[in-house]
Amino acid sequence: MNQENAKRQVNATKAEQENILKHFMEEWIIYVLRTYSSKEHPLGITEISDMICDLTGLGIKSISSEQDEKSGNISKTVGRKLSELEMMGRAFNSTNNSKNTIAEAFYKVIGGEVRAVDGRPVRYYFEPILGSGEVSMICAAIESNHYLSEKETDYLIRRECAALGYRDDDKTFYPDLSADSKVSGLPKKPESIKDKSLPPAKASVTLKKFSIIQYAIRKKLKIKIIPGTYSTHDRKIVFAQKRETASILNPYAMICQNGQYYIIVTHEGFENPTHYRIDRLFSVELCRNEEPGRHPLYKKRDEVPFKLQRFFGKNGKFNAESYTSVYPLMAYYGETGIKKCSFLCRKEAITVAIDHFGIGDTVSIQDCDIDDYVKVTVLADYDNVKMFCTQQNQIVRPLEPEELKTQVISALNMVSEEIGRKY
Repeated sequence: MNQENAKRQVNATKAEQENILKHFMEEWIIYVLRTYSSKEHPLGITEISDMICDLTGLGIKSISSEQDEKSGNISKTVGRKLSELEMMGRAFNSTNNSKNTIAEAFYKVIGGEVRAVDGRPVRYYFEPILGSGEVSMICAAIESNHYLSEKETDYLIRRECAALGYRDDDKTFYPDLSADSKVSGLPKKPESIKDKSLPPAKASVTLKKFSIIQYAIRKKLKIKIIPGTYSTHDRKIVFAQKRETASILNPYAMICQNGQYYIIVTHEGFENPTHYRIDRLFSVELCRNEEPGRHPLYKKRDEVPFKLQRFFGKNGKFNAESYTSVYPLMAYYGETGIKKCSFLCRKEAITVAIDHFGIGDTVSIQDCDIDDYVKVTVLADYDNVKMFCTQQNQIVRPLEPEELKTQVISALNMVSEEIGRKY
């Protein structure tokens, strides 16, 4: 009797699993494609079926007595559903307005579309509304925003990352694939982006750079870059590599400041930090180990250097707001170093100073005895403060250190003389 009850219970459990699979097949397909496929790594019907079987408990071990029949049924159902899902994607991209309306609703609900790659057998991948490069760019802007609280920043970044399909940093990897599974591995990340025919503003080039850089930062890998420069050729403006030799960098963070995106790095073999504008990079690639067959495949970056440690919290997260307060203009990385500097700023122009230096722990603003002015004290890169005071001389008066006043006045006199000679 006990054996019969146990058998009935097992059969009931299998029936329940099969019922769930039957009624929610589209959800399982989209989950597998969102999590494990990409354009570079599409999945076949058999691979998707194997994954769904394992995830739902209807794998080979669970239904060994009926595996051939069940596997066949599942594959046929998966194939039919994939065709339907892919058809909705094609409708979304069509010019037929009546079809497009339905497909657009479907596209927004699932957060992207299922696409097919021609071939035998046909393979499929999920294309999310936002790609990794786009999310990387948006997250860098969010992290660098002076006006968001830490809680708001984390909130937005979590939701931006959720818009992606496959996420390499997700800890919930595909569980316990059987040895004879036909799943051939997870999607591979792009290793390089170099396109001589396109300027860096083109999305097809620039967004891949963002994706590679963020992947390297997250995985703590070295990158190899070649800076680019603009020149003229046959009356056209072209973007070409600035030099033949590549630089090997340790990337630590990506930020957005004054409308431009930068990577915070150190050069291999050095500890002094510097930064590069991402749109001015001619090429970016992950730095491979040169010895054949060596593991890991890519070079690990160096640990965070002493001069950058203060910008990382206990959880290892980079504080972009604090960094951009110290290095506000990001025009260049000054050689003079960080200094405590003070200047007077007109009260109606406090926003200009905050836009450059932020409102973090490296900035203080106090009332003073001079009408219509406040005293601003910053702990920041000295050369950047000097440039700020020179450029904003209509609203700013440098105070300390004494050399700041002298050098700003000298710079303004030189500009006046140059203007006088021209006119």
